[in-house]
Amino acid sequence: MRRTIALLAIMSLSILLPSAADDAPPADATPSVVLAAMAEGVGDLSYISPEWVDVVREVLEAEVAKHADALKEVEKFTFCEVAHNPPAYLHVGAKVAWHIIFDGATVEVGTGELPDDECDLKVESDHSILSNLAHIQHHGKDPNVVAAAQKRLRKVARWKVKGSFPHNPVHAAIARTVEDTMAVRTMPRFVWMSPEWVEVARYIVSTRAKEFVDGLRDVEYTFNEVFTDAPAFAFPDGPNSGFWVHCSLGHVTVGYGPVPDKLSPPDYLNQLLYTPVVPVGRTVVPNMTAANKEEQTAYLATAFSVDTGEGNPPVRQSTAEQKKPMPDGLKIVMGVLHDELSKRTSGELPSDYDKSVRAEWAAPQAFDRDPGYDASWLRYDKFDIYGNPR
Repeated sequence: MRRTIALLAIMSLSILLPSAADDAPPADATPSVVLAAMAEGVGDLSYISPEWVDVVREVLEAEVAKHADALKEVEKFTFCEVAHNPPAYLHVGAKVAWHIIFDGATVEVGTGELPDDECDLKVESDHSILSNLAHIQHHGKDPNVVAAAQKRLRKVARWKVKGSFPHNPVHAAIARTVEDTMAVRTMPRFVWMSPEWVEVARYIVSTRAKEFVDGLRDVEYTFNEVFTDAPAFAFPDGPNSGFWVHCSLGHVTVGYGPVPDKLSPPDYLNQLLYTPVVPVGRTVVPNMTAANKEEQTAYLATAFSVDTGEGNPPVRQSTAEQKKPMPDGLKIVMGVLHDELSKRTSGELPSDYDKSVRAEWAAPQAFDRDPGYDASWLRYDKFDIYGNPR
């Protein structure tokens, strides 16, 4: 009886005590239908990378073997998908492609684009949108949520589609198995510092905090990065973005935007302008070439020296008092964030959809994205990232 009363008391405290973020949330931070439809985790393979295609091949070959008898009398079907604007760190140019050829009870899976006249179905769109669609999982999800997520993502991209999927239940069953299997493996790509991007940061930090909890048991520390003047197409409810991490004796919370009042002032506060930082904020350092590093150095010298009009360059808006050293245990947890988040960041620039961006920050950088990047595959000139008209 006493144990029951004690348990009820603990449960009551958990309800009554304030959480790390019980201030009113930013409007941008409302629940995301896209996140709700996605597979658990943040994936480990970039969409249509050679490694991703290798895994798809294994899954498809196994599924075709299971359905071999039913496939023997089915007509040949060829599918090709072209993803424009893949991540720069892959060094694959302005587009990547893959294809599947079903021929009776055999299947061929490969990288590369096939001519239109060889395809029964050929689809082209932006790599980030295709990645996010590929991270959606059907099994165990509300079909209405899945449909709403797909609708939102398709709306903000340009599509080129030739042909159609065959009305064949066997091919459909195989496709569903492949989609759900690869959803877990495929890395999504979100707009830098958006609420959905912060969800990726939350997953990575929270997962690593469990792994390295012993180094966090004595840590009380709050980290916050705030990016001002963020573009309206990605942040329709306000010009500021960013994220915060609060560690309290082994318990870690990750939130979107400025740190809540109850955690202010943070131990580490970085206040930066959004636009000039984007190109350097999404580099994957181990994959940068010597030329990439030289290009980045040249960009930093020009873009980061520009006066904001308030007497400060864009990346030096915090004081020394706002930058207390991060505890070693939390450094270990957060040390991978930059590169891992960069792999899951889309490639648009504010200047793609806002011609008022100053010249020093507007020009695309070769270290950040391929010179052949085509901004027209995203429709952020007409819609925000949530599919609302601008």
